[in-house]
Amino acid sequence: MKLSNKVSRIALAVIIIISLSVSFIFMAVKQGYHEDELLTYNLANSSKQLGVDGDWNSPEDFNEYLTAGEHRFDYKNVYDNQVVDASHPPLYYAVVHTVCSFFPDVFSRWLAFAINVVMMTGALILLYKIGKRVTGVNLYALIGVGGYAFSIACITTTIYLRMYASLTFWVLAFLYLSLRMYDRKNEVKIYECVLLLVTVLCGVLTQYFFIFCAGLIGLVMIIFKIKDRHIKSLLFYVGAAIIGAGLALAIYPYIITNVLGGNRGLGSLKMEIDVITIVTYLVYKVFCYVQILAKEIFLGQLWLLILCSVCVIASFVYFRFIKKKKLPRKAWFIIVPGVVYFIFIALVSPFNSDRYVMASLPLLSLMFTFAFIRIVNLIKNTKLHPIMPAAMVLASALAFVFVTPYYVYGKTDLYKPKTDNCVFVGTAMMEWNKCIDKFMNYDSTMIAKTTEMSKTLYDELDDFAQSRGVITNGKVGKIAQSFMSNGDVERTESDSLDEMVSDEKLRGLDEVTVYISRLADEDYVIDKLTKGTDLKNYELIQKDRQFDEFYNWYDYFVETESYCNVYRFYK
Repeated sequence: MKLSNKVSRIALAVIIIISLSVSFIFMAVKQGYHEDELLTYNLANSSKQLGVDGDWNSPEDFNEYLTAGEHRFDYKNVYDNQVVDASHPPLYYAVVHTVCSFFPDVFSRWLAFAINVVMMTGALILLYKIGKRVTGVNLYALIGVGGYAFSIACITTTIYLRMYASLTFWVLAFLYLSLRMYDRKNEVKIYECVLLLVTVLCGVLTQYFFIFCAGLIGLVMIIFKIKDRHIKSLLFYVGAAIIGAGLALAIYPYIITNVLGGNRGLGSLKMEIDVITIVTYLVYKVFCYVQILAKEIFLGQLWLLILCSVCVIASFVYFRFIKKKKLPRKAWFIIVPGVVYFIFIALVSPFNSDRYVMASLPLLSLMFTFAFIRIVNLIKNTKLHPIMPAAMVLASALAFVFVTPYYVYGKTDLYKPKTDNCVFVGTAMMEWNKCIDKFMNYDSTMIAKTTEMSKTLYDELDDFAQSRGVITNGKVGKIAQSFMSNGDVERTESDSLDEMVSDEKLRGLDEVTVYISRLADEDYVIDKLTKGTDLKNYELIQKDRQFDEFYNWYDYFVETESYCNVYRFYK
């Protein structure tokens, strides 16, 4: 069935509206934040430092920590925050800061979400254009973009309040421009070179993974251009990309130290790790990412991912070696960056998280969709061809019903305070950061730290890892500690519990809510409070979630509803 350009544009608009509407619904029911989502607002807007050594903080303090008030349209502050954080380039934070500056002193999830909506709208339009460039058929392009737009992958990327929706847009923009310039053979359009330069500049300044993904796309481009002897257009293509990257480096020279001297992951460990531990941990990492892919695109069903992968591989073998039909060249622009990027990130990512592969998920979705279109076209009875889009619609509907996207949360009632005041006791790892939005509901919150670490947590973590096939040799706790502290294994520790129990305000309270981080020695903290104050009684308000509720230990440490036992202490 052929579709006109006008009908295709209308259908694309409907697909985008439905996809974003579903994202809006999940965003509306979202409860709580990943700790990095709260860091998005802090790093974008504020230089505020909270009192974290036995000091009291007011709701206004937390609000100032997250919002653009004193520093409205202060891009130097944004830049300086990224230099200190030393993890990401500044462009995304500058965009968030710009939006927040129009709403001074307002903390709202909808501000960062609005940015994601704009970027994902652009990403879906680009994905359609990419699909049309690859297949030359409007209908196939619509099926391709629909397969991603109605997936959990798209929803998750849209509702996660970080730079990954923006990264996805810039990756797809680079891919689309590459396909356009490939189609021109040896002809050069200067405006396309300028667009490519700007795309590289913005991509590099958004997230460093753009460099690797764009490099894979560029590698495919270079191979085909050299093979076709289109050297002139290749030189302009490479030159525009290099200039764009050079400008990014000139604007933010810390790129080199951030990328090459990163403080995250296994590379940051100052310890010996057994080879068998590394190997089994990498196997575990890959399996985590396979689970991610199954959840994001295949209804959370590992068997469905395996079945579809077998079908796609079998179809490639059939067409290539039996039918003697090569894959269209443009297909490799999707396959190489999608597959290689996903596998590479699975192996080297500092944490096992879906966010790192978000930019590859639309490409993988497109790859599977187009492979199945190819398979369906083998059916001679054209009346059966609608089977595929019908199956995709059904799968999407089932996914939205039975699969909960990451970052929605919604399992806590801590947003309804049981007391007027609150105390958080953690370690030097800044665990309090993910609870800030809860603290804003109390009249005041004391944040205190202890050097007494949990006596059982690392053993639990070791058991968790071993149950998933990692031969830890007792070192998984040190690995986790390095990851949690972003490699800063020499982070300065302090203990403010003595100051906490001697605090006059705390001693005068009849009751208080106490969050105790699972990194802290809970018995030690409880003993300090009950013996050092008149708050001799306590009851558990919310028990920490268990490791087994997570596919991946990293999620345990960063999700908003884990990582703490919460008590009400009273006289």
